[in-house]
Amino acid sequence: MNFKEALNFRHACKVFDENKKINSADFDDILEAGRLAPSSMGMQPWEFEVVEDKELLQNLKKACWDQVQITTASKVVVIYAKIDDLRASSDYAKSIICSRKDKSEDEQKAYLQKYANMLKDNEGTSDKELFGWARAQCYLAAQNMMMQAAFLGIDSCPMEGFVRGQLEGVLGIDTKQKRVALVLTFGYRKNTISQKYRRDIKDIVSYR
Repeated sequence: MNFKEALNFRHACKVFDENKKINSADFDDILEAGRLAPSSMGMQPWEFEVVEDKELLQNLKKACWDQVQITTASKVVVIYAKIDDLRASSDYAKSIICSRKDKSEDEQKAYLQKYANMLKDNEGTSDKELFGWARAQCYLAAQNMMMQAAFLGIDSCPMEGFVRGQLEGVLGIDTKQKRVALVLTFGYRKNTISQKYRRDIKDIVSYR
């Protein structure tokens, strides 16, 4: 399968075949694709949680508008966007920047200041603003994971249809540290794929 074929294979699968399971090697490849995703200034502001507990999945389903993807999928991944760790003063931010061995200590300090300036000038540093910035990066990781799945003949569905506060309560997370960006479900389609509907290329591309 080439890249364009994978793009056409991928669709938002609404119902998965509960009898078909993803093998561990393929799922590891999907998670690795998320890990390798690009992010603004290389900050990797995400965490992936694989939910397998049956009772927890039932409660997640309730928070996700009772959508059956949650309980029919072979794998369910919650993608969290970091918040507090993204402040330039945090140990996390310093560790990410200091892990760049291609930079001297002075260059690392300069890069950290550049990062701090970027947040202040472009994004903001409130919890809400940091979440919005990190959440955008999480979609890059999600796209990588869905495309890796498509290459393997595995279906997926990105989900924003949930009550965020309820979902975070079910998951028991500290929302000062991270919040739910989106939920990804993976498995094998039960039904035939419907036709894709996309705007024409001439309607979305302009040159100047």
